[in-house]
Amino acid sequence: MEVIAMIIGAVLWLVVFCAGSIALEGTGMDRTKARFQALSAITGTGFTTSEAESVVNHPRRRRIVTWLMLLGNTAVIAFAIGLIVLIIVGTRLPTSVEIGIIIGIAVTIGLFIKFRGFDKLTDTVLKKLHKTRPVSHLVTEELFHQAGRYGVARIQVKDEAIVPDLTLKGFGFAEQDIMVLAIEREGTVISLPGAEEPVLAGDYLLCYGTVCEMPKPKQ
Repeated sequence: MEVIAMIIGAVLWLVVFCAGSIALEGTGMDRTKARFQALSAITGTGFTTSEAESVVNHPRRRRIVTWLMLLGNTAVIAFAIGLIVLIIVGTRLPTSVEIGIIIGIAVTIGLFIKFRGFDKLTDTVLKKLHKTRPVSHLVTEELFHQAGRYGVARIQVKDEAIVPDLTLKGFGFAEQDIMVLAIEREGTVISLPGAEEPVLAGDYLLCYGTVCEMPKPKQ
């Protein structure tokens, strides 16, 4: 029974870690950095890095990391309580079958990671997310001004980004702390558009926000 509980706990920990790292990567964070920050949050280890600052200053990332920290601390408390109970009640050595199960699960997880199973899973989830959030099809046409981490940029809306009834809200700019100041459309300008303002192919968005959260510049 104790061995089964340990296996379930380890699997749940991995699931939370995977979900957290995928969620962070979905906000535009680099995959390696996303996994590092997820591991840092769930284990309660703090690192003073520029990536940590990008998490704190990003509303959506901050929520994700907050949940990872809560779940990580809950797991630690549960482990401590379980350990105390085992000491009081007493435990037994695992049988050969249970040892074989543990080794089998460990080997399976190792092969899953070695053959890029985690990467493939992440790519599959992110592709599904990008179908409903077409930020990847935006391109920074020009960066007009930058003061520190913040700047004003002109962003092009490519044809691939357009889905039926697409509005500014669909791009998730609010979650990335980016404000759309205006929409340029065929010689006309829509100033301070609302979240429900329709977006058309060929539009240009004049945005203000954190430069690192802006779409990649046009090459």
